[in-house]
This record gives sequence, C-alpha cells and structure tokens, in this order.
Amino acid sequence: MATIESQLSEQVVGSLAADILAPLPPILGLIQATSIVDGPTPKGKTRITLNWAAPTKNEVIGGELFKNPDDTADVAEGVDGASHEAQFDPIEAGSFTVLERTGTGPGSTTLGASTGHGQRKINLATPIPAEIVAGAWLVIDDTVAGKEEYAQIKSINTGTGETILENGLFFDHAAGASVKQAVVTTKVSGTDYNLDLPTGVLTEIGTQFTAGSKIVIKYQTTLQDLDHYELYRVPGNAPVANPTKADVLAFAGVQTVDAAILGTATSKQDQALADADNGKDFTYYLFAVDSSGNVSNLTSEVMTANLHLVFVETVTTVPQALSTQVSTDKVVVSWAAAIDPNANGYNIYRSDGSSFDPNTAVKANSTLIAKGSGTVSFDDSADNVSNRVGAGTLPFPADGQTFSYKVETEDTVTAWSDGTSNQPPPVDVSAAKTAGVGDGTGGR
Repeated sequence: MATIESQLSEQVVGSLAADILAPLPPILGLIQATSIVDGPTPKGKTRITLNWAAPTKNEVIGGELFKNPDDTADVAEGVDGASHEAQFDPIEAGSFTVLERTGTGPGSTTLGASTGHGQRKINLATPIPAEIVAGAWLVIDDTVAGKEEYAQIKSINTGTGETILENGLFFDHAAGASVKQAVVTTKVSGTDYNLDLPTGVLTEIGTQFTAGSKIVIKYQTTLQDLDHYELYRVPGNAPVANPTKADVLAFAGVQTVDAAILGTATSKQDQALADADNGKDFTYYLFAVDSSGNVSNLTSEVMTANLHLVFVETVTTVPQALSTQVSTDKVVVSWAAAIDPNANGYNIYRSDGSSFDPNTAVKANSTLIAKGSGTVSFDDSADNVSNRVGAGTLPFPADGQTFSYKVETEDTVTAWSDGTSNQPPPVDVSAAKTAGVGDGTGGR
C-alpha cells in the first residue's frame, strides 16, 4: 500500500512596514453659496458647496535612515556602485534631500515626553544645549534599531523645551529617549549618488561617502492609499488656532458635515444649514485620511498657509412680511428688517404687471437701503428724492398702473438673498391704504 504524505511549504513570515505619514491636506478651491426658499414663510437656507483638489503626495518623511532588510542602519560603504534602499517608494521628484551623517554632538539631551507617529511638536528636557537651535539637525534614539531617526528644528523655546520640527516624526519615541545634535552634510544628486525614484534605491558614485557613515534621506512618497475625506464646520472666522483634526473636534460648536466622503470625491455640499444660520460666519475644515487612518495635518503653524480650511459667509435672510400702501401716484413698500449679523441693507426691484418678471425688472433704489430695525420701507414716488433712481431710469408710478416689487437683502460680501416679491394693486386713489399680498417666490 502506498502512503501519500502531505508536503507542507516552508513557512513564510512577512511583516508590513510602519504606516507612511499622512496625506498632505486637500486644497480647497472654488466655494459656491446658493440659497433655497421653502416653507410657508420662506427665509431662505444657504447651501455651501466646497470643491477641492485631491492630494497626490504624503507628508514629508523628515529624516529616515536607509535600512537593511533586518531593520538595521544601512551605512555608507564608500564604494563606487554601492546601493542602499529607502523604506518607501515611489519617491516624488524634486522632494528629496540626501544627507551623510559625519558625527554627533557636542549638544545632547533627552525627550521630556513621549512622541507619536507624525508628531511635529515635541518637548526636550531642559537645560537646552547651546548647539541645539533652530535649523539644527537632531538624531533621536541613536543606534536603537527601528527607532533611530533624524529631524530638523524649525523653532525652539529654550526656556520650556517646546520644539517645533520641520516635519513630523516617523517613529514613536519614549520619554527619556536620547536626543543628540547631528552633524550632517548635504549630498548632491548626480555627483555623489543617483536615486531611482520608483524603487527608492540610492547608488553611490565613486567614493563620495565615507565608509561606515550613515545615510539619511528626507523625502515624500506618492500617495497611493487615500481612503476618504472628513469635513467639519465650526462657527466664526477660522477660530481654531491649530487646525488639526483633534483641535477642530474639541472646538465648541463643531458640526460634522460628513466624516465618510469617498476618496474619489472632489466636491461636497453642506445641506444642513438652517434658516437661523443665514448671514452667519462659518469655517470649514477638510481632512484627507489614508487607509491606515493617518489624517492630513498642519502644513505650517501659520493658519493661513493651511489650505484645507476655508472661511465662508452664508447668504442672508430673504426679507419677510412684504406689504404695500398705495395712494395717488405713490407706492410705499414695507418689510420686516433682517436680523442677520452680516446684512448690510436692501435692494428693491420693480417690474410692470401683476406678476414679477426678473427679465424686465429695474432696481428702484439709487443707494443701498439701510438695514434698519423693526419695519423698513421704501417710497416709490416723486416724493422720494433721497434714495430713488430718477424718472429717466424708472418712471414714477401713475394712477391706473400695476407694478410688482421684489426686495433682496445684500450682505457684507455683496451676495444677495432670494428676495420675496410683492404685487400691489393698481395705483389710484380708490386703492389707497390697500396692502398687496406677497407670493413668496424667489429668484431674480
């Protein structure tokens, strides 16, 4: 009897590299604000449409050692043709800097608190050595396999030890980890080395690297794992001092517009704004998230350099309670004053006939009608010499005629509401003190 023995393949163990840093922020571009009018007393509701350009790169990896497969440092061989490989690829053209470490010190200290993946603000134990200053390079966890990395200082508070790095850290580091001043020399592509961008392989040219020294690369990779976007809205004009996702979510009044926008999308409309939000200021914050959960971060400590946020002013309220009073050769149109914080005033339009025609309507006011309070009115007659256009632009009312009026609110950025139209009765003596009825239609 023959026995068939199962043949097991040899065991293969694979481990994934640590997460690449977060995507760069999406860049918000054209912003569109529209107003819809609905309900029995239409005040208008603003719809904000945000459009953006998708990120194509990850954040800069600020200082990674070339490494061997076993995660140990891949030191320079100082030999023509020696090759070394970065951890991630493809590398973005024009984004990389290669440096050779020639020594450390004399400045050294430790981390005053633990750090995390992508973190740019760290704390160094004081006193701060004189050599550790803005622009200096640091090596953290020197010689520790899988932890050693290099970072450049953007700014430092020598009193508190608070330090801002040019780019986010790649590895986690524990409090008390060694921090040393790193002495590095920038190497020249095409002279000292060649770098194959699709694979991340560096090849030495001649003997431009010192044998045994370490090679560091600062670079960006092509974004290949964009998963989704998250959009948040907070009241006010860009009020979050450090607009990271954590800071935005901690802000009072924050609203989630959509935290699961498809990664293929480049536009989103906020349809959740209500009548009560008309004429208010809001700031939107849009974040890109990769498949590992890394969220796009600050591109700078300066808020205006962060293009993933935008300030908007919503469309102001449609004027309410339009009415008319008619007397000989005169129509006075009245309405309730807008209470919107950004409302500047009103424009009034008139067309012939009992139905408002936006194609033939003419603006009746010569200057913006003041916002006012309570009830606001406009005198459409020859008696109004203060803010009505001349008869050559719009003839004065005469007995026996019928007109339709529409009032719109103008806000602080010269955007208009969808005004409510109002049709008065014919202008004659018998119609005096008779109010017209608004039909609530919008659009001009």
